[in-house]
Amino acid sequence: MSNLNADEYHVHGIARDVDLYRAKQIEEPTASLDMVDLLRKGQEYEDYKVVGGIQLGIYITHVPTLSEHVNLNMELITLNNFVQLAERNGCKRIVYIARLMDKPYIKFIKQVLEHSGLTYTIVLKNLAIGKGSVLDKYMHKLINSKYLAYDTDFAKIKFNPISALDLIRWIYNVDWEKNFKNEIIEIGGAKTVTIQEMFRLYKKTLYPNSKVQSVKVPGILMNMWFKRLYRINKEDLIEFKRLMSMEYPIDNSTWKNIMLFSFTPLDEVIQFDQ
Repeated sequence: MSNLNADEYHVHGIARDVDLYRAKQIEEPTASLDMVDLLRKGQEYEDYKVVGGIQLGIYITHVPTLSEHVNLNMELITLNNFVQLAERNGCKRIVYIARLMDKPYIKFIKQVLEHSGLTYTIVLKNLAIGKGSVLDKYMHKLINSKYLAYDTDFAKIKFNPISALDLIRWIYNVDWEKNFKNEIIEIGGAKTVTIQEMFRLYKKTLYPNSKVQSVKVPGILMNMWFKRLYRINKEDLIEFKRLMSMEYPIDNSTWKNIMLFSFTPLDEVIQFDQ
């Protein structure tokens, strides 16, 4: 929300609790922000109107995971209400953005979008990197500790982290009137790295003098080590491991032959998006 407005666009965002949303943000939103509850609806939902209409509706997955029945049902309800709200404001184009770990459940999302009759695109992305991201918080915690506990299998997971700002630029560069109609596409950053390589890049870029020592720990003991060493609570660790469990390198073949786009180098993202 803090980097969405552009000279040729005006962005309108909605949140169930605007004050709570603002309190959690690192930067001040540049988009217009209104209180609308997509789950319970209510008067704000019924009265919501964008002057001039909506050209493109962007919905970003907001539940922790689609793999749990309650979360999935909540997502389907709020997505359906979002689609109706957008359509009521003249929108005929929807972009749904989700994480790779949501891929096994995207068929349910697709059913809602197909039933709406609107033109849609489902975008599955690699893990985000940059200020406020789960990955960024995780890396800072690890490097600022005396010891680095790791297990080999987890350290070797490969993925293509993508800058949140690059994702926004990419959205702006797509011609949504012509491309990716009723398709599922995947997007990741330009470089494939392991979690171990990501850690080393963070350390080299931001903490070159850090004396952190690596300690190999069996996977079964990782939760205990992380809780004691880094004060990462169990829920946050589970969330990060859940995200990483479904990560894999994305070659961007579903879109790179249609449009030109250059990604920000990872070391620059780490250095400047803090």
